[in-house]
Amino acid sequence: MNDEFVSKKTRNEFREFLVSWTLWQIAAEFDAAGIYCDSDYQPPESGQRRSLVEQYYYALDFTNPEDVRKLLTAYGNILTTALDQASESSLGKEQQTRVRRQVELLVGWLKRDGFKVIDGKIIPASPETNRWFVAAVERAISEVTRRNIADALRVDEINWAGRLTEPEFLSRLYDLDALPSTDHRFRGAAADIWQHRVNNPDDWPIDWVFADSRFDLTDGPDETFLRFLCEMVHPVVQPDEQVAQSLVTTFNTHLAADGWEIVKGREISGKPVFVARLVLLGEGLGARQVKAVAEKIDAGYAHRQATRMEQAVESDPELAIGTAKEFVETICRTILFDRKVACGKADSLTDLVKKTTKELKLAPDDIPDSAKAAETIRILLNNLAMVAKGLTELRNPYGTGHGKHAQARGLQPRHARLAAGAATCLGVFLFDTHGERGQDKVGNT
Repeated sequence: MNDEFVSKKTRNEFREFLVSWTLWQIAAEFDAAGIYCDSDYQPPESGQRRSLVEQYYYALDFTNPEDVRKLLTAYGNILTTALDQASESSLGKEQQTRVRRQVELLVGWLKRDGFKVIDGKIIPASPETNRWFVAAVERAISEVTRRNIADALRVDEINWAGRLTEPEFLSRLYDLDALPSTDHRFRGAAADIWQHRVNNPDDWPIDWVFADSRFDLTDGPDETFLRFLCEMVHPVVQPDEQVAQSLVTTFNTHLAADGWEIVKGREISGKPVFVARLVLLGEGLGARQVKAVAEKIDAGYAHRQATRMEQAVESDPELAIGTAKEFVETICRTILFDRKVACGKADSLTDLVKKTTKELKLAPDDIPDSAKAAETIRILLNNLAMVAKGLTELRNPYGTGHGKHAQARGLQPRHARLAAGAATCLGVFLFDTHGERGQDKVGNT
């Protein structure tokens, strides 16, 4: 295959599609996928939107599966957002048709690169792309967790294919015709599975799929395993919402140890479609740190901010984004007050973070060249100011506290998780540094 997983043609097609989007929309999707924007790069392409996309592209290595995974996450979110917008009644039928046609073309280019799109997720569709991606991924979900979930399904006699046949279910996730058969009488996995699980269901045990190396559920990448679990509770597969929610509870009980959870992502015909995410808030480490800091600062106001941010991520993303900014403001003002550094009511979040990092000797210029990894430390500290700037700019058009026109579209929970996660990291780091250095204003990074 070509050294680049996603071809230049496909990248260019997505870039041209995004020309009709706002700069904020473009940045939000790439940022939510964890892609860095190299604003120092000056691309030859004309126009702000094309240049912005190219600045995100410039930070990626298209031969690196991990970078490509981020890009495919962004592309999947872009396609989902585009289809959501195409369904809005405010758009005319002609415009809706045009957007859907553009999405179809983009999906076609992805297919040429060896990928397919299922419910907004872009996954490897050929043995070659799947092999490269599997080989490159480090797993966070342990074999113990995977086997525990498989055992729970077997003990409860859960039909993982739901109301579908097992070949139908698996074809939603894998290209069965491209996978080999374990039975010499058949050419591909589809006929193989049909023979031994539909025609003769007792040939293989109910949980056979978890031990079948063709499907990578025991020792493959996390994404493959999580995608399988999410598909089990998809409305097409499992129409009973109570059963679906019970399965999600079982999954999360075991996944929690490895830092993952299954949550509601969106709806189809009023029924939830579940997605997997890293535990950033809820009862995870981030929430415990935020609450611990809040209790030290103020048992009332700051704790309410932490709780509000935590609870609003899924139910009210705009509130979570606004509260994330307020939380960092509270941290900075508390630190500056403790250290008797003047700050005014009119100081912006960026101003407050700059004053705080300067007071804590965290400014990049304060790092001695002799420090180990000095350059890396400087880059990380430079990014502190970028987090503050990003929270402010994200809040202005999307968060609470600013009026918007009636047709404005808010951001999604994934964007709120990004804002809350960034606020958590920044706020906890600043407050921990303040605590470790005490009142002497002296210390090392």
